[in-house]
Amino acid sequence: MPHEVAPDAPQRSQAPPSAVHPTAFGRIVVGTTLALGLYLGIRKLLTSALLAGGPDPERWWLTFQGLTAVHTAQVLAVVFGAVIAAAGRIYGYSLGFIVGGVCGGLFLGFELLSGAPPQTLVLYLQPPVLALLGLVAGAVGSRVWVAAPILNIPIPSGSKLSSLQLGEDVAEERARPTLLIHVLAGAAIMVVGVVVADQTRHFLQKNSAGLLRVENLGQGEFITWQLATLLVLTGGVVAGAGTGAGIRHGIMAGLLGAAGVVGICVKQGATLPPVEYWLVKMSLDGLPLTTPTVMVAVGGGVMFLAVLGGWLGGALFLPLAPASMRRRLDVGLD
Repeated sequence: MPHEVAPDAPQRSQAPPSAVHPTAFGRIVVGTTLALGLYLGIRKLLTSALLAGGPDPERWWLTFQGLTAVHTAQVLAVVFGAVIAAAGRIYGYSLGFIVGGVCGGLFLGFELLSGAPPQTLVLYLQPPVLALLGLVAGAVGSRVWVAAPILNIPIPSGSKLSSLQLGEDVAEERARPTLLIHVLAGAAIMVVGVVVADQTRHFLQKNSAGLLRVENLGQGEFITWQLATLLVLTGGVVAGAGTGAGIRHGIMAGLLGAAGVVGICVKQGATLPPVEYWLVKMSLDGLPLTTPTVMVAVGGGVMFLAVLGGWLGGALFLPLAPASMRRRLDVGLD
């Protein structure tokens, strides 16, 4: 109707200032620099506390408690840097992943130059773990501090009715089906990963010609638990990849994976090494396997990692468009 027609836009005396759009490389540099600065600051504070308390800092950093403190400081630093790099970006998880991987490599080189034994296997697991944590922190940062929307709404001409300016109707989004093959594959990876984690660690140590080894039994158990955690998380990613409903597939795969892990432990009459490490940390190692608290602790840990992996798989590997909407690239094939 005539009264619905928008008036002409007023003429501006000068163009508005252009918005600043930091490049991806610049964000990675800033996030990595801040992460390294935070890590060095935490390390200096811990060194001063050690000097005030009495222990020799040079020897303490090489102990299991020192390595645990180093890894904790690295995790905090990477999470901080990844969140800063991903804030205000739509796909911030990719920037967080790169920041975590770069920081993990730099941290590994720093520890080796500082005198850490190069045969310590736990050091070489930190880069992939930090990259994964950076990916999660980047995804959280891009969701909390979302990118500013770009509103490109054209002003309708005064000579046309507003009814002519209406756009096309948007089709309703279809429900995402449940892909059982993804669920079964993810659950299988979870169960197999928990079962073979300890054997995988022993195989790597045995066939590394002494290059990879652990200092004590506690480090070996910790590395076994890390390997099992990464494999369970990978199973969740496989379950949710390309489905468009990653959390749902992660929950279903997690239920099957948790039931499989608990069932194997009950059938063997003993807990698997990564499960035993988890129960010790939860102060539940003295209880029977059939105790509800123990079963909830084991199953809940697998479920949490499965849901997290399913969400990551659904966010990283989006579903493909229908075959009718895909176009092949025939450039250079004529």
